[in-house]
Amino acid sequence: MGALRLLQCKQHNLQRDNPTFSSFICLPVAILLMITFQQMSCMTCVNAGDVGILYEVWHTRAAQAMNKVKELGGRQLTTETVIRSNGSLTLNDVYARYKINADIYNVQPQLGFYCLYRKRHDDPNPPVKDCLNITHTASVHAQLLVNAGINYVAVDITNWPTFNTETDVAVVRPTEVLFEEWLALRKQGVQTPKIALWVCSPANSSTWRYVMKSIYNNPQYAELLYMRGNKAVFFLPYRPGVCYDAAEASLIQHNFGGNNITTVNMWALFGPSTYAQGVWGFFSPCVSKETGAYTTSIIGEGACNQYSTTDQGTGDMVEVSASGGYMLSQCALPFASPGKLRGLTMQRLFAKVLADRPPNLFLSSFNEHIGGRQAPASQAEIAFNMGLPNDPQRMNVWVDTYGSEFSRDVEPTIEGGSRIYDVLRSCIELYKKGTTCDDNATALCCTTADKELWINVWELHSSDDSLLTADPDERDVLLKEGWHQTCSPIPGPSVFCVDSSNKDGRNGPFLLYHTKQPNTKAIYRCYDSHLTRHSVSDDKNCDGLGQMESILGYAALGPGGEMLRALRRCRSSSSKMLFHALDL
Repeated sequence: MGALRLLQCKQHNLQRDNPTFSSFICLPVAILLMITFQQMSCMTCVNAGDVGILYEVWHTRAAQAMNKVKELGGRQLTTETVIRSNGSLTLNDVYARYKINADIYNVQPQLGFYCLYRKRHDDPNPPVKDCLNITHTASVHAQLLVNAGINYVAVDITNWPTFNTETDVAVVRPTEVLFEEWLALRKQGVQTPKIALWVCSPANSSTWRYVMKSIYNNPQYAELLYMRGNKAVFFLPYRPGVCYDAAEASLIQHNFGGNNITTVNMWALFGPSTYAQGVWGFFSPCVSKETGAYTTSIIGEGACNQYSTTDQGTGDMVEVSASGGYMLSQCALPFASPGKLRGLTMQRLFAKVLADRPPNLFLSSFNEHIGGRQAPASQAEIAFNMGLPNDPQRMNVWVDTYGSEFSRDVEPTIEGGSRIYDVLRSCIELYKKGTTCDDNATALCCTTADKELWINVWELHSSDDSLLTADPDERDVLLKEGWHQTCSPIPGPSVFCVDSSNKDGRNGPFLLYHTKQPNTKAIYRCYDSHLTRHSVSDDKNCDGLGQMESILGYAALGPGGEMLRALRRCRSSSSKMLFHALDL
């Protein structure tokens, strides 16, 4: 299969091989002003629990890098912009040509490239400039969050255990500014969520000590702290030895003698025994009904049945999480994340929330937009940033968020629109009313015709042929006849087999739309009776290279949004054999 890169290929732009993604409606910034800011009424709420969401303030360096690009007369680019350019742009065009080193935005928020850093009034020599439009950013965020039914935000400080200048610039000072801005709004009679912090706190760490003194023990901020009874909530990343230490947790609860802090342990991607210890999940993946393991397969699986946190003593349910998306490994790799799927992933996760009505609902996340990158964990040929097969930075892959689709974020963006936010708002409304989709079939949280748009496509091969099928019954028949299924080399899916020893992956599996969507074309399965071989084509007459057997599904005309990877038909240079390959 290595020779496929050298063959002449005809391109069809296909959804990337992950369980697919959310819509990529390109909206101008002005559209944000059209969002109706109507406060959610809870007059009909039934035993409504608290709703929290992960919130990021870490954008200072990246936002100021984008401002610098603009000052230099450059074009502000995001990962999604580069993907949609179909090779005419690379990730090097974002910063490298300007000799800037900063995190690359995956998408552009509808508010623009904002940040919240502002120098302290007694700081004569701040390390960076003040961010722009801070009050507008904090105000719109408060409106979006309150209107969605969010009770509190948990500010993410999980990567900064040591307090220093960079920690201050990245997260501490922006958090203080968030308190300042929301406190000012409250004095004007404007509602805002409450605030808690989620701080990496290993043994002898210093960041928690600083924020405890500057924020939690600052009486000016008392009305904004998220409380449980008469104690303020402080989240701890439950990563023993890395970000969590039992003795340090005890000191935090003690709060220099105040004894007024309750800690909540929270992390993700652990097993049911840890949930049973009372540890919250800040996101919780779907669990496959077939394998009993975490899965990124949404199409072809049923209810998510994500794990819930229970009280270690009583066994009572304490918390359930839901999110716009999630990942099991590096989300820029095929099948490592389900994607947003136009809200289908969120809908499946909320099914448990609405059915079980936990006293605490935690959501992940509102506004990451940037994130860490690393070398791919897999050695497969497809283990690079999806949709960027020739990019000079393709092997430096994103972990938590990628493009507009493979992200947990719900904040409205230029590339992704507000759809996921709108679905979330609908779902929270049902949760707070104590009702389910059984009685609300037309609610955006519950509709399926606008979300269940995809089909799985398997690749099977015999000793002398290979074919694609979207029919699980045909797949099963062929497997019984001795055909073999091509497995995903990237762990994650449950509807497809997984084989990490597969070092290729370019021949499948993948997903397609099951019905025609705007800017898509049909993909046909063809059969050449003379060569006794199958192939694929976007021509119903199979380009004169056989007869059409079936329509497999529909692929996008270009990369981006839900469809990141290209499907190509390739001809051997030494024979008339036809092959297909992904993301060449």
